[in-house]
Amino acid sequence: MQKYLLSVCIPTYNRSEYLKGLIKNILLESDKYNLSNELQIVIVDGHSKDNTREMIKEFASRKNFKFYSRSQNKGIDKDIIKAVEISDAEFCWFFSDDDRIGEGSLCYLLDVLRKEKDLTGCFINRNTYDFKLEKKVTEATQWPGKIFSKNHLFVEKSDCISTIGNDFGFLSSQLINTARWKKALGDEDYGELYNSCYMFVHILFKMMDEDFRWKYIHRPLFMQRTGNDSFLTRVGVIKRQLIEHENLVNIMRRHYKKGTKEHQTFLKKMLNRLPRVMANLKAQNISLSTQVYLFKLHKKTYGSFGRFWYALMPIYFVPNFALSYVKKFYFKYLI
Repeated sequence: MQKYLLSVCIPTYNRSEYLKGLIKNILLESDKYNLSNELQIVIVDGHSKDNTREMIKEFASRKNFKFYSRSQNKGIDKDIIKAVEISDAEFCWFFSDDDRIGEGSLCYLLDVLRKEKDLTGCFINRNTYDFKLEKKVTEATQWPGKIFSKNHLFVEKSDCISTIGNDFGFLSSQLINTARWKKALGDEDYGELYNSCYMFVHILFKMMDEDFRWKYIHRPLFMQRTGNDSFLTRVGVIKRQLIEHENLVNIMRRHYKKGTKEHQTFLKKMLNRLPRVMANLKAQNISLSTQVYLFKLHKKTYGSFGRFWYALMPIYFVPNFALSYVKKFYFKYLI
């Protein structure tokens, strides 16, 4: 069995057109720079109902291509775990099926991994684009790319989590040492965490419980597509917000108790994003009852912070149509 340096691990479900574009994107880079001996593509399909399995046949003959299709849907958490399990590489880069690899990015990343094979993991910077991947959009507040101006190495768990925070939940930015991941995962039954959609964050944090080296890579190596949240489309606004503001917060509490510096910093980072998130949701004309529910959810989690009252709460009082016009103006004239 051939051993690769890096697997790009892609969990997917009912998004064959995006997935096909990503596969072609990766293979174009791989072929252009002759990377097939070091780079593997691993795809786990969570029992898609579209033509994913049929589409995959176009690429199945590639020796560095591995595809696993489930007989029933078990959720993204187990699909990520399965992708690492079947990978034949020293490192795995988790990747969302609708994002895209940047020009020359795989060469750069493989070079980093060749030089620093003792890395436990990496957090990878991105460029953020609109839905069509045509125009860059403003990056989120306190995204690591705004905090750092060059590569940075973390060796303390508290420092790493406090700095990157909830952005560990962004799948395409996460790269892990396969052996260290498997050791941290162990053979325990994680119960309800398998349905959290963020169990991988818990395992990332567990990997930091022993001596570790986590590298922040400042060069943007991929393009994130915005406006295409698969969870939002599948489960709706309320459940999507519960995934973010209950599940992810509860995972953080498994590592740092409520009230600790790390926990408070984590919550502050999540709160900093919420005014933008809520403005976008209201621009999509969510119902008043949904807004009331979300207000209660957000107040429960962030009501002790002043920013909740002066930055987030006023968004609830702005009419939906006004925010819709602001959003249209932004995408038409400001990007």
